[in-house]
Amino acid sequence: MKKNILSTALIAIFSNTSALAADIDNTWYLGAGIGQSNYENVSSTGNGYLSDDSDLAWNALVGYQLNKYFAIEAGWQDLGTLDDSHMRTDLGQNIEAKGFTLGLVGTLPLSGKWFLTGEAGAMQYHLGHQMDRSHYVSATDTAPYFGAGLGYQFTDALSIAAKYRRYSGIDETAWNTANMDAQTIGIQMTYRFGVKPTQTAVVLPAVIKETKPMPRPEPKFETKVEKHSIALLFGFDSAELTQAAQAKLDEVVRLSKQQDTDVIMLEGQADNQGDATYNLMLSEQRVQQVESYLTAKGVQVNKIEKHASGEQEAHANSLKERALERRVILTLTSETKVRVS
Repeated sequence: MKKNILSTALIAIFSNTSALAADIDNTWYLGAGIGQSNYENVSSTGNGYLSDDSDLAWNALVGYQLNKYFAIEAGWQDLGTLDDSHMRTDLGQNIEAKGFTLGLVGTLPLSGKWFLTGEAGAMQYHLGHQMDRSHYVSATDTAPYFGAGLGYQFTDALSIAAKYRRYSGIDETAWNTANMDAQTIGIQMTYRFGVKPTQTAVVLPAVIKETKPMPRPEPKFETKVEKHSIALLFGFDSAELTQAAQAKLDEVVRLSKQQDTDVIMLEGQADNQGDATYNLMLSEQRVQQVESYLTAKGVQVNKIEKHASGEQEAHANSLKERALERRVILTLTSETKVRVS
């Protein structure tokens, strides 16, 4: 009877378990970056002489995440000014290039919070060529570009990346006064909208069986084993216990002091993002955090067993589902003698 009271209390406490989950698929994001542009392979006509040069570059963008691997980005890119640094007179020349970009961006997750990016698209640019004080020409045309980057995810919404992009064939096509290529190297920040916390119930029901003793001259008993499980959820790339998880463990400690024999099994898991070896280590850290908390609070059990499986049991395809796989399953096993005849 004592075991049944404990089981009923556990179910009542944990039947409304919830956790924050975030899904970035099909979301919009904004970004901006700053860095250095380098004009290369410059060929120009005019009163001055233009060579390869560098200047400050910046960009702003808006993107839409199609799925966990691909996104479409549109933005504005300012490549800065190519100045005549070899002026022989005050009639030096300069070139400015800027315009709209549209491209496809691919993302490849690495271990932990790091990721790689690759992108390709086109830039509709406006090139202005100041050939001398009174002679200015310009043209609008399209040039292809490609790029690559290495990024770090601070949260589900905020990330930073080091970006390299190269633009080919940025030419003044109206009068054919200048032809060149350009590349940029810099830092870009992005913030994602629509990442909303979702309360997701995690219910691991336990079956409670009550056996009423029947009067017999020589009663017989058998050992009945009951198992009751709860899920303790963790944040992204984290082994820290949340306040909700601590509250559940506090109740387990309190209830463990009301019964005689229990075994607690802790099974640590991780989602399927990142390196498998890293995820195994992360699941071990989560198990150790739970065990340390229970021990420090004075849990009364005969034995605590531990197992960490990393991403072995992880099969989720979305961030919402992966959030439910970052967990430690706590299973309480109780043995009672039940009269069968």
